[in-house]
Order: sequence, then structure tokens, then C-alpha cells
Amino acid sequence: MKYIKILIIVFLGITLTGCVSYMELNELGIIDMILIDKVDNQYVVTINMLTPTKDDLENKKTYTASNNSIDECLNDLYLYTNKKISFTHLELMAFTPNLHNKEYNDIINLFLNRVDSRNTFSTVIIDNDNDSYSSKLFEYKSSDINNLININHEEYGMVAIKQFDSIIKDILEMKISYIPKISIEDELYIKGYQSIYSDYQDLSFEESLGYNFITNQISQSKLNINNIGLKIDTSNTIIRVNKNEITFNINISYQITNNNDSPLEEIDNLCKDKIKDYISSFINNSHDNYFLYLIEKYQNNYFKENNKINIKYKINIVTNRIDNTNIKGGSYFE
Repeated sequence: MKYIKILIIVFLGITLTGCVSYMELNELGIIDMILIDKVDNQYVVTINMLTPTKDDLENKKTYTASNNSIDECLNDLYLYTNKKISFTHLELMAFTPNLHNKEYNDIINLFLNRVDSRNTFSTVIIDNDNDSYSSKLFEYKSSDINNLININHEEYGMVAIKQFDSIIKDILEMKISYIPKISIEDELYIKGYQSIYSDYQDLSFEESLGYNFITNQISQSKLNINNIGLKIDTSNTIIRVNKNEITFNINISYQITNNNDSPLEEIDNLCKDKIKDYISSFINNSHDNYFLYLIEKYQNNYFKENNKINIKYKINIVTNRIDNTNIKGGSYFE
């Protein structure tokens, strides 16, 4: 939002010098949030358009269009608003549970071909059991939602910001992606991750933590293990694939954040055992598709030669404990 304000101020400054007419600025529709839904075989696209005035730089309006394609929806929105739709400062894209493979392919193709989209905006999926997606979502600013995800990541490690370019990479390479799921009732809630595209499942708290460890998205997060507070300074996971065997080599540096009388070696072991449980939870709860695509990608010949693959997993964890005097200690677990 800060960058959008700067952009608007620059535009207004240029306007006052006479270099750009106010009409040109007034014809530009800066979008900071978009919701994509599908109802009765038609796309429903809702946008949050910043419509700054000299008196109110944060003035905004919400518009909705329904049509057979997203492109046609955007064309309709242009007709409704008489403004050129610009995604140069898009901060959040939200999806509904009504979208499936075809819809995600359409969205990816559209934004890959737009010159005004940088594809680094964050993404969420909404979990509301009614048709009030738009009215609920646009009660919040995009920055409110992104900040809540960042706070959750720092305090609990359950979710992390998922940028659109990461979704593109996941789907093109592995045909599955995991994105933060939010619920909007009286308040805004983070519910964890949901898988999309080739699989549609909610991840539990433990599975979400396991996914974040596997994908190196847990650094700077706080954990509570048996009432022992830990902060993960860094976590680096290297995945090795050999035929049907997948090995996770995980190197973790952490700090103890609360006072307790547990022996340090016991805390090390608790940390390693719990992290292994998180990862095993993600592995064991029907997320084989994620790892099958890893085998297909890195062991393609083996994948083609075997109709049914029984994946074997191995988890190696190295912990590096950092105390208040920066003295490091740790141990190896396999």
C-alpha cells in the first residue's frame, strides 16, 4: 500500500506541473486486490480499484463483472469504470473453492501474457460457505490480509506468503500448489494451507508446519514444543530423490525463547522429534501426489517404467542450538 501511495503522489505531482493531464491519471484504474470466482459456468471477477482524488489519496471503489472469460470480465470492468485496468501494483489475488484446473490454467495464461503484471503479488483462497465472498473480502485492505499472514508466520509458523509466481512454478512443474486459506466471518482468520490444482485438501496445523519445513518457509517462526518456546532462526531443507526414495536433509538453527529447567540435550531431541512428526504428518496424510511429481521430475525414466510407485521416505535432521551468549551446540539425528 505504501508503494501505491507513492505512485499516486508522483502522478499527482506530475499533474500539477502540467506534464501529464489530470484526465490521463483519471483514466488509469490502479487495482490492488482482485477476487476470481466461478458461478454457473461464468467467471465472476471483483476488483478493488484505487480512485485517488486530490483530497483523498486512499479513495477506492469495488466493481464486479461476470462473463465467459476473465478477459471479457476485464473488458466489462473497463466499460463500467471507463478506466484502463492496471495490475502494476496488485498486492493480493483471492480465489474461491469454485475454481479447478481449467480455471487456474486460464488465470496463469492471462497473467503470464499481461505486460502490466509483475506476478509477485500474494495469493489466498477464501473459505466461506456462502455467496458473500466479495462483500466480506473487500471489507479489508490487501495489506490487512498480507500482514495477518506475516504475523501468523512469525508467531506460529503455520502459513507463509505465497506469491503468484510461486503458484505458476508449482503448477507447471508439479501440478499442485499449496496456498494460505482464510475465513471471513465476524473477523478474518487464517486456517492453514489448501492444496489446489491436482488435489484439493486442507492441511492441518501439523501438516502446514511440515510443508513449511520441507519448502524452507519456516525461518524466523516461533514454535511451542511441550511448553518450550523456540524460535527457528534458519531452516534449510535439501531434498534428494533416488528412484522411489526421497530423502529430506534438514539443517536447523534455533533459539530457546523462554526459561525452563529442561536439559539442553533433551530440548535438542524434543525439537528434532517434533519436527520429524510435522514432516511425517504432511507425508502420511494423502499428499503423495506432491512427491510423485518430484519423482517424475527428477527420476523420469524410473517413473515411466513403474506403474505403481511405493515411495520411501527418509528424514535427516541436524540441529544447531544458539544460546544467549551465541554459543552453538547441536547434534545429529537420523
